[in-house]
Amino acid sequence: MVFDSVITSSLVLFGVLLATVAGTLLMIRLASVLGLVQKPTSRCSHIQPTPRGGGLAFVLTSLLTMTVCYWNEVSSGSLLTVLLCGGALIAAIGFCDDLYQLSIKKRLGVQILIIAASLYTLLPAPTLELWGFQLQSDWLCWGVTTLALVWWLNLFNFMDGIDGLAGVEATGILVGAGTLIYYQSPGEQSLTLSLMWILAAALIGFIQVNWAPARIFMGDVGSTFLGYMLGMLAVSTIFSGALNLWVWLILPGVFWVDATFTLLRRMLRGDRWYQAHQSHTYQRVSRYLEEPEGKNLSRKLAHRRVTLTALALNVCWLFPLATVALLWPAWGLPLVLIAWAPLIALAVVYGAGKPGNIPLVTRHDPRAQAYREELPLKI
Repeated sequence: MVFDSVITSSLVLFGVLLATVAGTLLMIRLASVLGLVQKPTSRCSHIQPTPRGGGLAFVLTSLLTMTVCYWNEVSSGSLLTVLLCGGALIAAIGFCDDLYQLSIKKRLGVQILIIAASLYTLLPAPTLELWGFQLQSDWLCWGVTTLALVWWLNLFNFMDGIDGLAGVEATGILVGAGTLIYYQSPGEQSLTLSLMWILAAALIGFIQVNWAPARIFMGDVGSTFLGYMLGMLAVSTIFSGALNLWVWLILPGVFWVDATFTLLRRMLRGDRWYQAHQSHTYQRVSRYLEEPEGKNLSRKLAHRRVTLTALALNVCWLFPLATVALLWPAWGLPLVLIAWAPLIALAVVYGAGKPGNIPLVTRHDPRAQAYREELPLKI
């Protein structure tokens, strides 16, 4: 079934939103039973024990809706099949990690296998032209893209650190990319567009409960699922020519720059880069806003301000540049550098990736000190 009318599509999307809200509220009630309550530590950005794993709600609502609405599109090698199978597997691994804290080797190994298999299903890749050079090698494309998407998936997980940020960022990327596709080639990409709208509607439903102060976190089940889905949608639109590589480097620029800059600095210093920390730009900005020498805001307002700032950057800065990059791809690389420049400057100014964690602020709730706990990381 294709969304053949505005009324039908609106009803379906609104139903997805409501179902996600209901599912997320149910997860809050089940969290303590399942052992999915996250206690504050010196490496996290919250001060109250909070349920996690809420992303399972939007995982199920989006995948079930995609299956029901487009069952006739399910076939070997189709984008929908890749999203349904790969997305479900990635979410399952993420949920197991939320429950049992899997080792990094196990997580990465399974993620690499799933992403490599998914990309292989979408081959052959089209010929890519960069500055007059034509690149055509399915195996090279497969290998490089697998590594890039493994990083993107984990990057999204790293950036899910304050209330509402990952959900708002993913929604902004989906709406931005969907808007560009709609005005560029709506008829040819109707399925891709519909899948984007379904996922965005599910996320908007989740944000109602995850907005600061969050009542539940999406957990690894949600963040890794979003990273996978966005990555596969990006690859599909690049392969089909609906969007180009530059668009997908610019639109998620906030996450690309913050996570990559922070990781590189930590690796160069010899830090355990894979270990939880709070030295991302968004975390440092949030903590600065809370401190007396900063804006002295409550944690709720600090998280909201950082998240809304990221959204404003997406709408007012990154989306216009992505539009230009789509219309004039020859200017793609300079536009990426222009888009990333202020984001890199922010990372430098706020000391992203520098050693040491900013002390956990407890002035809003003195009882939070009792919940401090360093969780061992299995390697």
